[in-house]
Amino acid sequence: MKAHASTPRYSLRGAFALLGIILLTAILSIASYDFFMGESSTPEGVVQITVTSAILGQDRELIIHLPRNYDSTKHYPVAYVLDGSSLDNPVANAFDVLSTAGYVPEAIIVGIPNMSARNRQYNLVPPYLRVDNDKPDSPMGEGDKFLSFMDSELFPFIEKNYPTAPNRLFIGHSRGGLLVMYSLVFKPGMFQARLCFSTPMWRQDHVMISKTSEFLGTQDSLHTFVYMSVGEMETENMKSGFVRMSGVFMEHALYGFKWVGDTTKIANHQTNAQVSTARGIARWGEYMKSVN
Repeated sequence: MKAHASTPRYSLRGAFALLGIILLTAILSIASYDFFMGESSTPEGVVQITVTSAILGQDRELIIHLPRNYDSTKHYPVAYVLDGSSLDNPVANAFDVLSTAGYVPEAIIVGIPNMSARNRQYNLVPPYLRVDNDKPDSPMGEGDKFLSFMDSELFPFIEKNYPTAPNRLFIGHSRGGLLVMYSLVFKPGMFQARLCFSTPMWRQDHVMISKTSEFLGTQDSLHTFVYMSVGEMETENMKSGFVRMSGVFMEHALYGFKWVGDTTKIANHQTNAQVSTARGIARWGEYMKSVN
């Protein structure tokens, strides 16, 4: 299934050029993912720091990727990427290639590592979902607490130390996609764009989908962009959740709300994010051009 909120007009030559850029970026993203997973040194243009969070009660690492042509007098959109130390590298690579080709603006990428299995288990799950889907007595997630950390502590830190534009993206894969989608309900104004890959929206009787539908039903307009993708070779549960959320977005055609849903050919749960990251960022670039 592939669904679009709107259909922009492009020349055939331009469409093929964009497709080529996306394919090249996907290849380079996978290569950079494999490279960085085994690389211990910090690449040029990447800053690794630690911030102290009173809300979370712990220190949190950040991996900040600055644009290739970073200029402290300019202001950049910021992409906040969950599962830092893995997903942030393909995202940074995609922005590098696509911004050089003129399809998207340069951006600062902030990777947020989990640092522990417990952090990922609790931080990335909304408070109305169990952290362990297979255990009925499992505790609920703490995604609301983590988003409060981002809103009250992380954003001010980044915006104090780097020249940022008022345009934030939120990007996550799998469990991270749950938090990205939940942020739309928790506080829609936190981000101007959300990209989520292979998100298990089917969990616990599709509660994520019903909560999102309830929220959209209370809104008259919503100025944001959402991109979501699922791999063609993923589980039927994963694909059915994608289809049902697409139906919710089509039902609630709010003014200003733009979304794109893609099924990635010959991709499974592990490869979908690597392949569709560049495509999602390119679609965001199209959205930015349409609203500016």
